[in-house]
Amino acid sequence: MESIYDKLSEFIEADETVAVATIIEVKGSVPREVGAKMIIHPLGRHVGTVGGGCGEADVIKAALDVIQTGEPATVRVDLTEDISMKTLGVCGGIMDVFVERAMRETEDERSKTDDPSSFVSVLLASIRAREPVALATVIDGPNAGREAVVWFDKPPLGTLGLGELESRVIADAQDVLRGRQHRLLRYPASTPAEQAVQLPISSFSVFVEVQRRTPELLIVGAGHIAMPLAQIAGLCDFSVTVLDDRPSFANQARFPTARQVIAAPLRETVRDMTMDADTFIVLVTRGHSQDVECLLEVLDRTVAYIGMIGSQRRVDAVFELLETEMGIDPVKFDRVYAPIGIAIGARSPAEIAVCITAEMINVLRGGPVVSISEKRRERDRRRRERAERQMADGK
Repeated sequence: MESIYDKLSEFIEADETVAVATIIEVKGSVPREVGAKMIIHPLGRHVGTVGGGCGEADVIKAALDVIQTGEPATVRVDLTEDISMKTLGVCGGIMDVFVERAMRETEDERSKTDDPSSFVSVLLASIRAREPVALATVIDGPNAGREAVVWFDKPPLGTLGLGELESRVIADAQDVLRGRQHRLLRYPASTPAEQAVQLPISSFSVFVEVQRRTPELLIVGAGHIAMPLAQIAGLCDFSVTVLDDRPSFANQARFPTARQVIAAPLRETVRDMTMDADTFIVLVTRGHSQDVECLLEVLDRTVAYIGMIGSQRRVDAVFELLETEMGIDPVKFDRVYAPIGIAIGARSPAEIAVCITAEMINVLRGGPVVSISEKRRERDRRRRERAERQMADGK
């Protein structure tokens, strides 16, 4: 999401008025996901996409009207038409797209309303600092277009104009931020009793756009799998760091798309790295001993994903060794994706990189695909349950 806000900031700083379209709700199969954004420029210099085709054309048309009037609008893109040779779309779903104007406000206008340029700059600062942050936008009703930037640990920037309901909606937005998924919140019309103590307002909706931190991928090992993995993961918007202790392997020439390439001792460097809940780690070093050493440094870290290369037999042997000789609780190995990837019959380094990236996306998006490593986890869980039953029977 950072790139779209970077471009929006550029437009606003250049005193150019644009419209921003955001998918706020979908039903069925559609070409883009909730939260996807597009900047519509009156001269056709658009950025991003909400799906292309005739549906996007409708959004662009509405956006040009929004630029002129300043009144936000919600466009329903219906792709459920019957399939025929003349059909332009093949998705078969419906998506609602909220369109609003963005421009630099004059000093006089800033005193009357919230300045969108400040929202964009604050959002960008939080995104770059990897702070959890969300943008709450009123979608309909008299306050449509009002926005507030929401954090966990500080007051919001901006107001939604909802009177006594404001604190409730901000708290709901913080709950959405905790869930880390965009969400459209609907509020029914106030009852007469509620109107006596709250803002007398009809039903309204608020879209909470969670600014997810860019997932960080640390590839430990710069060999033949790491090269296509860095490229493919980068195309899928992972911020890639490659680490190897061999400068002839760990260099920018071999990994031109990586954000960072580090030539340094493996275990010590991994130990000192900053990691968080959006960090993905792939262990593909030149030897299993190096993989295991680095695994020990991250096994207890709060990260999104730990994947380790190796056959089922080798992985089993490594985990058994760590359990028996180092006393590591075998439950901890349940969070390790080893053997790594999903089963697509991959053989070449590029194909293996695809199956690893697919597994990381599956974890990132909460997808339904079963990993190769799930068989090992299930087998190990059954083994532990049998051991616990035997111990209980022995007592």
